[in-house]
Amino acid sequence: MIAVVVAGCAQAPKPAAPEPPIAPPPHADARFSGEQAAVVDAYERFWVVSRGLPQHPAERWRPELEQVAAGPMAETILVNLDRQREQGITLYGEVHPRISDVRLDSDRAVVTDCQDSSSSGQADASGKPKTVGVARNPVSGTLQRGADGAWRVTRIDYPMGGC
Repeated sequence: MIAVVVAGCAQAPKPAAPEPPIAPPPHADARFSGEQAAVVDAYERFWVVSRGLPQHPAERWRPELEQVAAGPMAETILVNLDRQREQGITLYGEVHPRISDVRLDSDRAVVTDCQDSSSSGQADASGKPKTVGVARNPVSGTLQRGADGAWRVTRIDYPMGGC
């Protein structure tokens, strides 16, 4: 299940550029190579794409999201986006993954993350922050390799405890 994370200090979100392109993360983590690096890239891209969707027209949500998420995860995100738009809620800021582990098991991978979401959250229609994330947010992401060879997020969990 994906949820918008509440965190640290609130700052007014910057106005979004109209229909910004979706780009891959700016860098790859040198600690991971081969298939683990591909999983890290897919996981980081998931956050960039899924958080950027509210800035795009609704008809672009599904095709963009299906590049980085699959199954019930994608459907849950789409339902939540519809709800948020109906309620005049959007997302602001960025989340910054800090991946500590990637476990591979054939076509399934689990990423352990201590995400920094302290400069992100939900905002109302005027852009005023409603929530703010935390600097050390434990996240566990499950990814599945599709028939096309691409890794996609199929589950996000927020385990209890610290990181």
